[in-house]
Amino acid sequence: MSIAYRKVKRKIINPDHTTHEAWLMQQVCPKPVSFEEFVKECMRSQGVAQAQVKGIACAMSDRLRHYLTLGHSVQIGGIGTLRPVFNASSAENPDELGSHSVHTVKLRFYPHKEFQETLKRMDFEDMETVNE
Repeated sequence: MSIAYRKVKRKIINPDHTTHEAWLMQQVCPKPVSFEEFVKECMRSQGVAQAQVKGIACAMSDRLRHYLTLGHSVQIGGIGTLRPVFNASSAENPDELGSHSVHTVKLRFYPHKEFQETLKRMDFEDMETVNE
């Protein structure tokens, strides 16, 4: 398991607004795994019908949306917790605050301990080395 990267030269702006060039690592993202590919892999690994895997995935997606729109965090065993969060404007008077104050709604993911351990064990590969 590895994350690919390439080395790129970038202009860096310093706090005093001067600039300099530096080399950075830039992640090379492989194409996303499609829902169909993911379903097929789950089907093969668990020995269940494709329709069952799709049905369960769709039901989970539906229930996730339901609970998240109610403001609940949702724990998914072995995967992690999804939690809706928001950013809102401040006001000098509490009466001025309300739903109109919310300007960004996000979904935060807190990985399960097993996922965190997997990330700690990831390797990194320089694409120049891989392509030689």
